[in-house]
Amino acid sequence: MNLKHITGAVFAAVALTVCADTDWMVLPRWSSTGRTLMHNCRNSGVPIQLLLRWEKPVEGGKYRFLSVGNRMNDLRFAGVNERGLAVRFTGAGPFREARPPKSPENFNGHRGTLRLLSSCATAKEGVEMLRGAFERKLIDGALLFFLVDRNHAYVVECSPGNFAEWELTHPFCIYANYWKLPGMDGSSMSSAKRIIPCCHREWSAREALRRAYEKSGTISRADSFAVSRTNTHDINTDKRFDDTRGKRKAIDAPHNGHSLDSYLFEIDPEFGELSCVYVAYGPARYTVYLPIALGAAEELPAALFAPEWIGGAFARRDAAKAADPVDPAIIKFEAKLLADFDKAREAARQRLYEDDAEGARKILRECLTRQAGETVEFFKTLK
Repeated sequence: MNLKHITGAVFAAVALTVCADTDWMVLPRWSSTGRTLMHNCRNSGVPIQLLLRWEKPVEGGKYRFLSVGNRMNDLRFAGVNERGLAVRFTGAGPFREARPPKSPENFNGHRGTLRLLSSCATAKEGVEMLRGAFERKLIDGALLFFLVDRNHAYVVECSPGNFAEWELTHPFCIYANYWKLPGMDGSSMSSAKRIIPCCHREWSAREALRRAYEKSGTISRADSFAVSRTNTHDINTDKRFDDTRGKRKAIDAPHNGHSLDSYLFEIDPEFGELSCVYVAYGPARYTVYLPIALGAAEELPAALFAPEWIGGAFARRDAAKAADPVDPAIIKFEAKLLADFDKAREAARQRLYEDDAEGARKILRECLTRQAGETVEFFKTLK
C-alpha cells in the first residue's frame, strides 16, 4: 500500500461533512431481486480507508450489527443489524444553530448510527428514535440519515433546531450531502458554489438509475454498481454540457478523483443472516464489489485487508486516464462472484428453513473466505 494513500488518515477525526457522498435507496418492488437496496459512494480529500466490524449492542441495545467505518479511528457511518435494518449517516452541509451542551447522550452521526443499529428492528423505529432525540434537544450537528428495512425506506434530516422525515414511496431516491425536505432545505447550504457540485452528483446518479429503470422496469445490483462507477468523463459525452466555446464543463459524478470506496446494502425479506453488504474496497471503478452476508460477518477473513486489494485499487486509479473505460475483466470477475454468492445464499436459506442456523452461517462463512481469497489472487494477476 502506497504511503500517500494513507497520508492524512491519522487526522481521521475530521468531520464527515467534508466528504462528498452520493447515496440512493431502491424499494423492493422496483429492485430486480425484490430486496430493499441502499447504496453509498464515499468521496473525500482525506484518504481514510474503509473498515468493517462485527459489533455487539451498545448502550443497552439488543442487536448485533456489521458496521462500516474508518480504519485508524472509531467513527462509524453505516451498518446493518441482525434484524435487517440498515442505517447510513452523512453530513448535510453547514448550519448556524447552537449545538447542545456536550453530553454522552447527544446524537451525532457516529453515536446515532451505533444507537440505531443496536436498538431498532425497523426503519420506522429508527425514525422515532431520532425524533425522540430531537425533542429532547440531543441532536448535535447537521445530520442526514437513510434508514431501510425489508419493506420500507426513510430519510431523516435533522439539526438542533429542525427535524423532517420522509418515507420513500416511488422506485428510488438520491441524496448528495444537502437537505431537501420542507423546513430544512432553506438552511442546507450557505452558497450556490457549495451546493452545485452536490446537485451535479445527484443528477448524474438519477439519470443513470432512471435509464436502468426505464430499460427493464427494475434496478439491479449491477445497475447500482454501474452508477457508482460513473465519472465526469462519462457524463460529459453528452453534448448538452458543452459551453459556448466548445469546451466541456466539469460535472461532478458519483465517481471522481476523491473516491474512496462504495458499498451496497441489500436487505433480505426473510432472514437477517442473509441480508448483506457488497463492498468495494477502494475506488469502485478500479475494484470489485464483494458480497458479505451478515451470517458470515462474525469471522471476517484476513484476505479482506490484503494490500493487493486495497492499495491496488488506488494504484490503478492513479495510473488511469479519465477517458479509460472500466476494465471488463473486473466486471466479468465481479459477475462470477455474485453468481457464486447467490448459490451459497440460497443454500444457506434452505438450512434456515430447516432451523439449522449454524449450518447456514457455515455456508456463508466458507463462501466469503473463498471469495476473498479468489479476489486477492485476481488482483495479483490483473494488469
